[in-house]
Amino acid sequence: HTLATAARCLASSVDADRWRALAELEKRVEALVFQWGMRSRSKVLAGGLRLPDDLSGIVLAGVTEMPPLVERALTDWPGNVCVLIGAPTDEEAGFSPIGRPLESWAERIMPWPEGESGSVRLAADPGQQATEAFRAVCDAGLSSNDVALGSADPEVSGTIARVFHRGGWTAFDPSAEPAVAGLARFLAVWSKWLENPRLAHVQDLLALPETGWLIGGKRGIRAETLSRVRDRWMASHPEDLLRHIQRLTQDSDPRREEERRRMEDLAIAVEALDCRRSSFLQGDFTAAMNALLDETCGKSGECRDEEDVIRTWLDEAAPLIDGMNRGATFWLDLLLKEIPRPAPVPPDGRVIDVLGWLELFFEPGRQLVVCGMNEGRVPNTSAGDPWLGEAASRLLGIVHNSQRAARDAYLHVAMIMARRHGGRVDLIWAKSGTGGEPLLPSRLLLAAERADLPQRVAFLFQEVQPPEAGLRWQADWLWQPAPRQIPERLHVTSLRDWLACPFRFHLKHSLAMQQPQPDRVEWNNRDFGNVAHAVLEAWGLDEEARALNKTGALEAWFSAELDKVVAAWFGERPPLAIRVQTESLRRRLAWLARVQAIHCAGGWETIHVEHKFEIAIGRSTVVARIDRIDRHRGDGRLRVIDYKTGTVEDVARQHRRKLTAHSDIPAHLPADCPAFHQATDRGKPADFRWVNLQLPLYALAIQQRDGVIPEPCYFKIGSTEAGVDLVSWLDFSEADLHAARQCAEWVIGRIEAGIFWPPAETVTYDDFTALTGGRRIEECFAMPADNPEGYPK
Repeated sequence: HTLATAARCLASSVDADRWRALAELEKRVEALVFQWGMRSRSKVLAGGLRLPDDLSGIVLAGVTEMPPLVERALTDWPGNVCVLIGAPTDEEAGFSPIGRPLESWAERIMPWPEGESGSVRLAADPGQQATEAFRAVCDAGLSSNDVALGSADPEVSGTIARVFHRGGWTAFDPSAEPAVAGLARFLAVWSKWLENPRLAHVQDLLALPETGWLIGGKRGIRAETLSRVRDRWMASHPEDLLRHIQRLTQDSDPRREEERRRMEDLAIAVEALDCRRSSFLQGDFTAAMNALLDETCGKSGECRDEEDVIRTWLDEAAPLIDGMNRGATFWLDLLLKEIPRPAPVPPDGRVIDVLGWLELFFEPGRQLVVCGMNEGRVPNTSAGDPWLGEAASRLLGIVHNSQRAARDAYLHVAMIMARRHGGRVDLIWAKSGTGGEPLLPSRLLLAAERADLPQRVAFLFQEVQPPEAGLRWQADWLWQPAPRQIPERLHVTSLRDWLACPFRFHLKHSLAMQQPQPDRVEWNNRDFGNVAHAVLEAWGLDEEARALNKTGALEAWFSAELDKVVAAWFGERPPLAIRVQTESLRRRLAWLARVQAIHCAGGWETIHVEHKFEIAIGRSTVVARIDRIDRHRGDGRLRVIDYKTGTVEDVARQHRRKLTAHSDIPAHLPADCPAFHQATDRGKPADFRWVNLQLPLYALAIQQRDGVIPEPCYFKIGSTEAGVDLVSWLDFSEADLHAARQCAEWVIGRIEAGIFWPPAETVTYDDFTALTGGRRIEECFAMPADNPEGYPK
């Protein structure tokens, strides 16, 4: 059919108007193809298929389905066509002249293997289905040459092969999709880069060896640099990279020099890829492709077979490429479809294959094991094409679901009856699929005599225990963290992590493990806080701005600086999500301006921002930057202030927790350690546990420098007007300062001794759930044998 002949056949259907419109569209396309001096494939096939005249005969052996176009050609051919059908001679009336099973097969009673002749088995999911197949083979006790193994559900085939392989039968799944590699893989990523020049595509290109020839090597170093830039700054396009290089160039901090140098080296690679991209988009596609092949294949000497296929295609397609106004991505995507996918390679020593439903008909073997006996898989049915439904398929005379049902019913009967003497058939179906979706048994299993149907229904729909029921989880292997030198410089906030969980501290700070988010499209909590800190740091460094004491003037300054910071990240066109978050932060800063004005009117002035300090404890050095230090103009009192954009409790409760009879004590904190101390609560003595030492150590640094104990404070920058306020630890005393230092000394001593075990059972937030799969962390990591309390340096 062409669309025009299909429209005539469907003139009385409900979709007649749509088919007439499609026929008109086809008419215009055919006219355009004719102008190119060609005929469309549809037009050629609609003229019929003519078999060669020099054939002496044709033999069709076990062909149960073919396109109607081929069937008509065979029927009209005047020569001798011999059709071989796997069925008794008295079944001849159930087949068409070319051996296709007629629809009456779908109405028959189907055989049910049981006893010595086989079994029908139920499984909960694909994994249990594969296990049942392996059990059926083991129970029969036959050699692999006597077993025909397959699945009507291709999604289950890989699971079956893995289960048999673990059981000692090296199995091969011919339907497995082989991994795309070589030039096909590279060109698929290159096509995405041509379509949209994002740094995410550069990241993918840097993972491929072919890219190394285009950028002069150093793929690993540049990929790491790009990953850091994307994760830290949300850089998504090459211009974002250049903007951050310019920002680093203006930064006088010598510690940023190495970062700037690596980013400039990355920019050179990105520019090389961008130049190559321009040659594709603005020049001759054929010439650009040949030049790309010269660079990647010519220098590496590999992928010769793929290169030959591509160059042949380019030569054959050259007239079309020159005559059609299509972009490079169009031709590249078309080319990729022509590169043959690699065939799956059987493993060495394989003894059995997992075949598909149609292949099983030709497979010998006294025992037949078939998985995936589910409705929709057997019989195989179309899910309902919105353009070509079942009714339209019948009117057009093309293959439809009823014919497929007849085909599969015949194959089902033939495969069972072929083993009725001395063989056996085991049929298995699962109640859920690979995605957990519910499945039904095949209608072939329900095609029974009226008297037998209730018994079959009761059997097929009985409850099945999930495969993991009654099993105890046990890890097949345990993570083994590599020994790593413990850092000698510890940030003050890292002590909080050790107090929460020493092992997670080790993963985060000793091994520098983290989960990046390079593809995020909006600020995360860290980004949001960093932007707020950047605005307030710039305000604190500007002496004129710092002296502002009116709400309106402060609000205007904060708003203008916020726009500068956002522009440094994203240029003049930030993404929509970032613009929304920017306005949210602008509102918070407006509320902060009012609080700051009140604070200033109360006699407080900012004297330092981002004040660096170091405290030597043991062999380590505790380092930090105090967001802000304020001094009262009247009495000289000092405050150390930390900005908080998240939800925080009272300052004291954020640093220590009062112990009660119901308090859970972490296993890594001995009862007599300095993490516990006594203090007053509402004038009464009470026991507390340190959970954070940040502000007390800020106060310690100021006391060592100035000889006075400052007041620890949070400047909360919350999401509501009531959540923006400056709160103090009013009763913070020298005893608290002393207790905090003792705790810090003890924690650092444990860190220096490499004591990071046991992990805490519960934490407020866990960065490492991806490593544990929801299990407890001690179940997934191996405890060090030579140091039960930690990991050696």
